[in-house]
Amino acid sequence: MGNNTRRTGDPFWEMQQRYRSERSLPANWEPLDFFKKISDRSLLKKTCGKFPRGKLMNSLSETDTHPVFLLKRVEDYSYRFCPCSTKKQGNYSYIPAESKLELASTSFHKHGYICHNLFFNLPPENDMVGQENFFGIARENDIIGDQYKEGML
Repeated sequence: MGNNTRRTGDPFWEMQQRYRSERSLPANWEPLDFFKKISDRSLLKKTCGKFPRGKLMNSLSETDTHPVFLLKRVEDYSYRFCPCSTKKQGNYSYIPAESKLELASTSFHKHGYICHNLFFNLPPENDMVGQENFFGIARENDIIGDQYKEGML
């Protein structure tokens, strides 16, 4: 059965879909959440031109995107995110290719390097990261390296 095939009558699958829907709400976001399809233009602005590396605003299209990783909740009014890259750009922790995130329907197709030193804060309601971008939850024991924890401090 394919990942997107509806499995009516399967109580576990239906419960998991309800949980995924609730978990993707901004009020329920937690560290280690992973979000996809974040605009490169927005990332370039939020990281003061440092990510994506070597890119200029006028060279980016509307469809250029990268994922982001939620490092921590900053009290009740903000979340600390950092971009992720499939290209190794330094001494970063990474989520290995073929890793399956909790609540995700597919696994990673490439390594996801967590660029923890390029973090930025966003309020729960924002125009950059939303419920529709929620992809899944990284398991701490699947992340190679502890460097990402520096961004959680």
